[in-house]
Amino acid sequence: MPYGYTGKTLHVDLTNRKIDVEDNDETFYRNYLGGRGVGYRYLLTQVSAGTDPFAPENILVLATGVMTGSPLAASCRFAAVGKSPLTGAAGESEAAGFFGPELKKTGFDTIVFKGKSEKPVYLWVNDGKAELRDATQLAALGARAAEDAIREEMGNRKIRVAQTGLAGMNGVLYANITNNLTNFNGRNGMGALMGSKNVRAVAALGSQKLEFADPDYLRRTAKEYAGTFRSSPAGEALHVYGTTAFPEILSAAGALPVNNFRRSALAEAALIGGDTYNEILLDKRKGCYACPIQCKRGVALDDPKYGIDSRYGGPEYETIAALGSNLNITNLKAIAKGNEICNRYCMDTVSAGMTIAFACECYEEGIITKSDTAGLELKFGDADLMLKLLEMIARREGFGDDLAEGSARLAAKWGVADKPQHLSVKGMEPALHDPRVKVGVGLGFAVCTYGPDHMNAAHDPAFVDPQSFSFKSAKPLGIYEPVPATEISLAKIRNTIILERFWKVLDALGLCVFGYAPRSVMPINKMVRCVTAVTGWDTSLLELMNAGERSVAMARVFNSREGFTIKDDKLPKRLFDPKPDGPNAGEQIFTEDEFNAAVKQYYEILGLDPASGRPLRGKLLELGLEWVEAL
Repeated sequence: MPYGYTGKTLHVDLTNRKIDVEDNDETFYRNYLGGRGVGYRYLLTQVSAGTDPFAPENILVLATGVMTGSPLAASCRFAAVGKSPLTGAAGESEAAGFFGPELKKTGFDTIVFKGKSEKPVYLWVNDGKAELRDATQLAALGARAAEDAIREEMGNRKIRVAQTGLAGMNGVLYANITNNLTNFNGRNGMGALMGSKNVRAVAALGSQKLEFADPDYLRRTAKEYAGTFRSSPAGEALHVYGTTAFPEILSAAGALPVNNFRRSALAEAALIGGDTYNEILLDKRKGCYACPIQCKRGVALDDPKYGIDSRYGGPEYETIAALGSNLNITNLKAIAKGNEICNRYCMDTVSAGMTIAFACECYEEGIITKSDTAGLELKFGDADLMLKLLEMIARREGFGDDLAEGSARLAAKWGVADKPQHLSVKGMEPALHDPRVKVGVGLGFAVCTYGPDHMNAAHDPAFVDPQSFSFKSAKPLGIYEPVPATEISLAKIRNTIILERFWKVLDALGLCVFGYAPRSVMPINKMVRCVTAVTGWDTSLLELMNAGERSVAMARVFNSREGFTIKDDKLPKRLFDPKPDGPNAGEQIFTEDEFNAAVKQYYEILGLDPASGRPLRGKLLELGLEWVEAL
């Protein structure tokens, strides 16, 4: 068994209340690494084509990464994988926090849930043992109350809990899984999948020590970079502001979504920016497992109207934009309250905010009326309406029951699926970054196997300045020439492919991008050396990049099996309009034909079938995935 792993997967059959342990060997881990790679391996082999996401036959995989639980900073992430209730495609989401390292300490790398429990349960995992426990009393509780109840029942405050909330138990299609109440497996509805299985939570407590091949090297490197992370410009900015500085930065660049992406700059961006946030919300800075950066926001707000429970943390950029600028809301206190509501019920803030924005525009244009909204008047800029709708969505009450389905299903229901006001890709709402300023991000939105995620690859502006650390640090990946952020070209496509593959390496390793080049300070070759120090493998960047591509290929095989084609790898119509604000306002950055041609080139470079997007046989053979040919 290689170092760094436990070598064990926990299989939980909820229908039959049976728990088994699988032993995994070194070949298994070198092929799939961990996280998303392991998750997709189980998804492809255990879920048949055409399975309903809410059927007992779907599985939910919680998989730690190679480096999860190591002494290194930002080495804490784990993946949730399953067939997405929101998209019907391969679904995945990574979360930081403390649960991943704790799970490894219990003696398991991975948990695979299948079937459905007759009544709500939670899984208790402790030092090589696991049992299902009754969670009937937890089903309707908020996330904080549920976490506290589990810790009280088991008599230990150190227990780490990963859970879905009321939104997940109610089948809100974009429900999340949370750990530590502030870290989320979001976007794909993994919380809804968890809830569909009647699993309220997983509680983990372990005392088993992880063994590493070269612990001295890891300790020295961890100590060396603990200071470097914080002292670097990127690390210091993240420590001071987290991601809350981005509203002003993106607004100045004309990349801040406003009014359901109809505008891309906000004159009042400072009202929801980092300095205002630090003044009225910030209480203290918090971090994840072993991380000195501390980009998480500990907040306090004693307000008679918008007072918040500080245990749920504060909003980060995506939430500020989704519940703020894109709804024309500049009341940061109300946005913080909206964040708390979503976190309490375990609901994705991006999809929730985007779905509300879509509904508001449809109401504004007369596509829907009060007869459709149960008497509610929908309008942009109404903070109280936003808060009311979030509560209704989580509880599936009234019009909230419609909104809980997401914008793609509502667009089909209201007859506007092909209209500009509908923004989704593969049925998922896009993250809050305008592709007309970041063309590579836009390409990533379109081709990402699990939907338009801003974490699919590095963002274009990092590779514009040849003197920047980000650009210089990416040369081992084969990125040698700077490419303008708004350029759509062969060079941009190649760079997107390289960075997508590397980002999947980081996901499979269980590493946060805020700690590692090209996003942060640890050089790529140093990171590879750390993989060796953890595992004992004589590995290379080539081996890791192949594993990253292997995980993407498996997801594409799954999606093609489910009927997804190149027609699903597209951008919403609105994003082909001329740029509305900021630099280059009024210019059409790329046409739909130009963008679709770029997607075709992406397919050609990766060896994908030009219609289905499934990897061609030669590519499967190259990646050692010949076993999927029969699937």
